[in-house]
Amino acid sequence: MASRTQYAFLLLSAVMASLFAGSAAGVYHIIGAGKGWRMAPNKTYYADWARTRNISVGDKLMFLYRSGVYNIVEVPTKELFDACSMRNITNRWQNGPTIIELTQPGPRYYFCGVGKHCEEGEKVAINVSVSAPTLPDSDADADDDDADDSDSSSATPATAADLLIYLAGLAACLLPALLLI
Repeated sequence: MASRTQYAFLLLSAVMASLFAGSAAGVYHIIGAGKGWRMAPNKTYYADWARTRNISVGDKLMFLYRSGVYNIVEVPTKELFDACSMRNITNRWQNGPTIIELTQPGPRYYFCGVGKHCEEGEKVAINVSVSAPTLPDSDADADDDDADDSDSSSATPATAADLLIYLAGLAACLLPALLLI
C-alpha cells in the first residue's frame, strides 16, 4: 500500500501534468484560490472570488477537492443554480482535482452536489467572456506605422516564467494539504 507521501506526490504530479498537457492559450483559475473547492466559510465566498476574475474562452477552471467528499455539478440555468437543483444537470465530476476548459462564452453554473454543501455556499457562477481583456498600451508615444497587425496588442496569458512560478506556488500550497490525506 502506498504511503501518504507517495499518494500526495502522485496527486501533485497529476495536477502538474494536466497543466502542461493543456493549451498554453488559456489562464488557469483555481476556484476558491487558497481554499480550493470545499465548504465555504460564508455563503458569498465563491461569488466574491468570481467577481474579482476576468475569465475568458480558452481559460481553465481548476477545482481542487478530495474525491468522495466533494464533487462538481454543472447546471444550465441560474434558476437551477440558485435552487441547488440536481434536475437537468449538464455535467458532473466526482474525481478531484478537476480541470474544466472553457470553450464557449456565457454564464456557467457549478455547485457541490454532496449533502447540503450547495445550500451552505459551495457554488460558483462564472461569466465566460469571448476573449481576454487587453492590456493598455504601455508606450503611448509609439509610432503607429511601426506597429504590425499581429496579436502584439493583446495580453498574453502567461510566460514560461509565470507558469513555473505558478507551479511552484501550487506545489507549495498543495503538498502540505495532501500530506494530511
